[in-house]
Amino acid sequence: MKKVIIFFIFLISIVTFSQGKKQLQLAFISKNYKLGFRLYNKEFNMYQKPYILKGRKKNKIQGYDDANYSGGNILSISPNKKYIVLDYISKGYVDDGTNKTLYENYLCVIVDVSKKLVVKEMQEDCGGNWNENNEWVNNGQLIFDGNE
Repeated sequence: MKKVIIFFIFLISIVTFSQGKKQLQLAFISKNYKLGFRLYNKEFNMYQKPYILKGRKKNKIQGYDDANYSGGNILSISPNKKYIVLDYISKGYVDDGTNKTLYENYLCVIVDVSKKLVVKEMQEDCGGNWNENNEWVNNGQLIFDGNE
């Protein structure tokens, strides 16, 4: 009887835990690469700890601070699929002892997919786009030429 009770408690805890956890999805980059996230923050409805999946291997993106957040989507993929742009949001609470204030700073990063590396951090230029030469351009200005 004791084993049956333990089994039901275990079963109920699994069902309860799985209902509270958001499924972490993969975003398609190219035939060989996908983007995933290791953590989901329910309070902020955002993701943390992105990785590049190649085959079955999950590779941490070097230079992406694990404390920062993402909405979980790729903002843009270069035409040659060598680079992606991800949001890079600094968000949290500042507590001065009396008040707890939520802050948020929106940035984005360009990631070299094959190197699994942040190659450019941006703030004002997040609204740019890729041109046919795989360069990130914003308001007619070259921001990233693919050689950094």
